[in-house]
Amino acid sequence: MSQTVKKGHPGGLYLLFTVEMWERFSYYGMRAIFILYLTKALLMDTEAAGSIYGIYTSLVYATPLLGGFIADRYWGNRRSILVGGILMAIAQFLMFFSASAYGDPASSVPIMYLSLGFLILGNGFFKPNISSMVGTLYPKGDARIDSAYTIFYMGINAGALVAPLVCGGLGDTGSAADFKYGFLCAGIGMVVGTIVMLLGQNKYIVTPEGEPIGMKPSYYKKKKEGSSEDNNEHENKPLTKIEKDRIWAIFIITAFVIAFWAAFEQAGASLTIFADQNTDRNLWGFTVPASFFQSINPIFIVLFAPLFSVMWTSLGTRGKEPSSPMKMVWGLAILALGYVLIAFSVKGMGMESKISMFFLIGMYFLHTCGELAISPVGLSVVNKLSPRRFASMMMAVFFLSSVVGNFTAGLFSGIIPQPEIGEIIINKNSSFKEDQIKTYTANLINKSDNPLEACLMSDYEKSQEGKKVKFVKKDFAKADKITSKEALLLKGLIVLKKDKPVNNDTLNIQFTNQANFPKDIKTDIAKKYENNKDVMVRHVAINGEHVASYVFQNSKKSLFGIEINTLYSFFIIFIIMAGATSVLLLLLHKKVEKLMHGIS
Repeated sequence: MSQTVKKGHPGGLYLLFTVEMWERFSYYGMRAIFILYLTKALLMDTEAAGSIYGIYTSLVYATPLLGGFIADRYWGNRRSILVGGILMAIAQFLMFFSASAYGDPASSVPIMYLSLGFLILGNGFFKPNISSMVGTLYPKGDARIDSAYTIFYMGINAGALVAPLVCGGLGDTGSAADFKYGFLCAGIGMVVGTIVMLLGQNKYIVTPEGEPIGMKPSYYKKKKEGSSEDNNEHENKPLTKIEKDRIWAIFIITAFVIAFWAAFEQAGASLTIFADQNTDRNLWGFTVPASFFQSINPIFIVLFAPLFSVMWTSLGTRGKEPSSPMKMVWGLAILALGYVLIAFSVKGMGMESKISMFFLIGMYFLHTCGELAISPVGLSVVNKLSPRRFASMMMAVFFLSSVVGNFTAGLFSGIIPQPEIGEIIINKNSSFKEDQIKTYTANLINKSDNPLEACLMSDYEKSQEGKKVKFVKKDFAKADKITSKEALLLKGLIVLKKDKPVNNDTLNIQFTNQANFPKDIKTDIAKKYENNKDVMVRHVAINGEHVASYVFQNSKKSLFGIEINTLYSFFIIFIIMAGATSVLLLLLHKKVEKLMHGIS
């Protein structure tokens, strides 16, 4: 019986499924809380945090070029995967130490950067090699390969599904001190995955004939005598014209997938911030952590990937299955539709408003459908188009789309509108000086609960420019108790460790919205903005004395000369990006298909 019509899948697929599941658990567990760690524990503004996030997630997908080259030339897939797993486990434990020292930026930030370096390097060895090994479990032309990559993709998303719930549940608690537990859990997951690979590779990672897969290239050179067709593939033969055309097709497909990842990867950055700040997360009395929303996409993947697999198979038996480029056209179009939904939900929304979480869930559903038409399809077609001797390298080239896409995603996430101070009205009759008021207010807000702290501290630091006084974040700490809890919007009480106020009394600082503040100290400025939904007015009281009113407005940033000052204008960017790319690929898909020479 021909191996191309065998049923079922080899045990190696399920081993790789399990290893990839744990690696993705580690990666997505860390990613679910990373942007929150940067903005809430390390107190970075969204622009700086988005830049770090984008550089990290892009370099994670750049180093597979190095890892693929080393695997193909020297180490082989197996050793590369194990080295990558060990490096990434070390990295997650370093993130644990960074988060343990979050109150001391001089220690926590350098450790964080070291951790990111290990993650970037480790992923370079791990990612392309495990992905390319899936296809080598099957004979050439085996009809099960597409199905195998869909199953493998479910392993990726099984890990991505559980990770935000576990790591986010442990780390995203509302207390900056708990982020370390999320990172610790991610590290344990990576250790488990590496051990599973080590124990199972010899038995399960083999060809249909029982030959080991992923060994050093020198292993195959030794077997060259009495060479078969497969062994000849390890020789440095020149590429044929068809192979060159197919490689060009891989590059073109990779270029178009960049726009998809630039929009899709907002999930880990701006959309997490959006879930945290602009989404009503109350569900039956329970406040859903913002990090949990990153589990929605993998939940839909696990639910609908089998349906997509059945759909492609059904269309294929009737001769109606679209080509891989056409599937990607649909994927980009559906991605754009997801942003149409979320843009519609925020149009005309004021700064104090929040949308229903079901709009966000609906957007993630559409994004998932788009992803299923692009990512597993891309993995499969790259495997089929690649010359076998360059399989890991070509898989790494495909991941270049994620390099540029993730870097762009990070830059774009930094321009999501955030509150900034538009006006400060100091109560001239206050017994506190303006510098004191700004100092106390700067670190007033519970940094695990509210987005306003960054702009308050930024304003304070600007007011201190040219002065000898330097605002040191670690000189502030939350008090154990708060007073008048029902009157506090943000539940923040701060004790200044240094330069304590007169008589060393504990300073009771209230930061409330207009609705919660006593009527007798409302200011004219508060009344002026009372019905303006495009601002937020907050009042500050120290020891019960009204000292200042702050007026917040959305930041105004620009992209390609277009001002981005509302969430609606921000999401329009991704509608245009994904929609235009979909149309362009539609116009070119016939030419790409021609370069593929019959591979669909």
